[in-house]
Amino acid sequence: MSKALAEIAYDLHSGLASNQIPEFDDLQLIGMAGTLAIHIKGLGEIEYEVLRKVSDHLMNIPSLALERVLRLLGDVGFVRLVENGRRITSVIPNIPVFDDVYAGIGKYAASECTLNEHEQATIQILGVLQQSPINKNSLINSMGAEKRVFDRCLVVGKASGIVSEHQARGRDILISPFYFSDNLDGLADAAASAGAGAIKSTLEKVRANQGWPLSVVKQTREIGGVSLSQTELSLVDKMAGEGMIKPPTISFGNKSESFLFTPKPGATRLNASNREIYERAMALISAVRKGQLLADSYRIRSPVRILESLREKGYLGSNSEARAQYQNLVVLKVAYLKQTSGNMWQLCLNRTPENEDALTLAISLLRTGELSGMEINNDARIALSKGEEYIQSLISASEIKKRQRVVADPQATFEFEQLLLKLS
Repeated sequence: MSKALAEIAYDLHSGLASNQIPEFDDLQLIGMAGTLAIHIKGLGEIEYEVLRKVSDHLMNIPSLALERVLRLLGDVGFVRLVENGRRITSVIPNIPVFDDVYAGIGKYAASECTLNEHEQATIQILGVLQQSPINKNSLINSMGAEKRVFDRCLVVGKASGIVSEHQARGRDILISPFYFSDNLDGLADAAASAGAGAIKSTLEKVRANQGWPLSVVKQTREIGGVSLSQTELSLVDKMAGEGMIKPPTISFGNKSESFLFTPKPGATRLNASNREIYERAMALISAVRKGQLLADSYRIRSPVRILESLREKGYLGSNSEARAQYQNLVVLKVAYLKQTSGNMWQLCLNRTPENEDALTLAISLLRTGELSGMEINNDARIALSKGEEYIQSLISASEIKKRQRVVADPQATFEFEQLLLKLS
């Protein structure tokens, strides 16, 4: 649960950006700490002035908040601060390569931070919406939060773009565009007709078996050896048909096959460069799933091991099915095909940082079903390794963002007016 707290705080900060929410002091601080940590992981010593400008401009961490964020990361053990008196001059990241940033920050936050009722309610709401859309009334009833608190959390969620409300079949359905970015109206309709529970169970089964062929699902009424109910099977068909679980398609001979993935996360988690990496990762998984489940002669026994081998060696052994199986990877410039003899072809990796990242993501999706590292802004990572002149030109090249106003709270306004009346 502590890891989920840090992940949701990260998402909330990404959505709120420079909006100031008085009720969310601790939650926004935790989100800023997570944001900064994932971007400086693996970097060398960073000048404080460079970090201050980059974090403000590209991570929405105000300069005034940066020291608090760094002190929190220092308490977690993720950074060492070089100081002159009490003034921080540079920051040395100290995040072990294989440590989960969110787990470390979440564990600290759970023990050291006392979240108020609005923060706790927001964590509950987003925790549910991570999994599936839900009927608004059902969520209110299950949470047991005061209506004024729930309504305020929704106002903030909508202002940040992390929550949206849709009318479907006479019901109010809540969805988070952060976790579901394609055809939100169609998803709301599915939630209203089948229920959030059915959508959640369906997506959990797809998530555990990313890239499973749609024809195999329909034929066997199961995915990865796990059976699907008639409702779940209908949902798979509906969501695939309407683009909610947009399936990549591979053509081979006179046949074509679509492969199922959970819905793409929204734009904040996948910026333009990361969206392309995600597309390539799906193509890699689809190609090895084809070899695993729809092979003509040469069946792949371990898709994960095949992709690990491609990452390690840069090529795969040649076979007669490679040309049809890996054609999409050639089109996406992930790899190229080399003819070894007759109808035998070998897949060779185009070694670029994007393709290396796509391979790593594909392996992670096969192992866990989850995205990993897609929330990192590569522009920020590059800027942190550059000098002061580069940062200045980066900032002056675009209009410097103005801090947005506080998202108004009617209750706070009323209480302030009452205070003024007492003092007059």
